[in-house]
Amino acid sequence: MRLFENYAASCRPKSKKDFNVDQLANLLQSLQMDEVATKAYNSLFFSMADMQIEKFMGKWYTVVDSKEVHKEDCSIFYFDMVLQTPYTATFTSKQYGVINNDVVTNEGYGSMVGPEPGAVLITTGSERDQCPFFPVRIGGLSDEGEYQYMILSTPLKYPTMVLTRDLTLFETKWKREVYDFVEKNGFMSPMAALNTRLHFTDVDVCRKVNKLYENGNV
Repeated sequence: MRLFENYAASCRPKSKKDFNVDQLANLLQSLQMDEVATKAYNSLFFSMADMQIEKFMGKWYTVVDSKEVHKEDCSIFYFDMVLQTPYTATFTSKQYGVINNDVVTNEGYGSMVGPEPGAVLITTGSERDQCPFFPVRIGGLSDEGEYQYMILSTPLKYPTMVLTRDLTLFETKWKREVYDFVEKNGFMSPMAALNTRLHFTDVDVCRKVNKLYENGNV
């Protein structure tokens, strides 16, 4: 399927051997068969509707992450639109996280090449993210019409991140829904990373260690 071809083309060439990247390469190779690709597509995007990319922009808190890959704690993402047409878009991605009490920054980009599920790709800019992420679930709409949480992952269902607009609302309204989704659908402890589980962030700790949590502008 064209979607997986676009995804494979968006991965950076690896500079050294990486087991997860090799797994992904093997999977993408198998996805050249239509039947396998269709099954994989349905497994990843069965709960996704067409994306409205403008509702995707702004500030997001990372509340769930694959810590074996992402060493940053308490990460915050900012997505800002650069160019948009009715069916395509380009936007910037900036991530601020904390490692050993130091703030680290990753700068990447995102793109949309159609309204259908899987058409949005996000490259974080982190050296540990060889390939981009795509949304596999989005939830909630605020009074302003913005998405309230989203689950980002890859064809391997690893690594996976969950981002939210509102930390308090996520804890009280969305956390159980997200937990049930990742547990039921193979994201919590994926086959690609046995003996690992997604890490749910302690937001009270993050409010103390990352001053950007309460800062509206960076």
